[in-house]
Amino acid sequence: MNCHEAHSQLYTFIDGETTLVRRIRVRWHLRRCPPCGDGFRFEEALKMRIRQCCREEVPPELTRRLMTFIHEHDSDGSVG
Repeated sequence: MNCHEAHSQLYTFIDGETTLVRRIRVRWHLRRCPPCGDGFRFEEALKMRIRQCCREEVPPELTRRLMTFIHEHDSDGSVG
């Protein structure tokens, strides 16, 4: 595997959406190629940071209102 091939598969590799064989090949390349390995570590850390920081929480009042709505309409089987 060369650098271009590794780069083209980087995000599927990070997301775990690749075959075992391809994963092994990408991992082998990343270990043998410091620039690609550094790029991978950066992209993985960035993705993790975005995942941690970009969460929106549902306001408790909205959750309460939705649960009330569901319970009120669940008893008679009709919604709307």
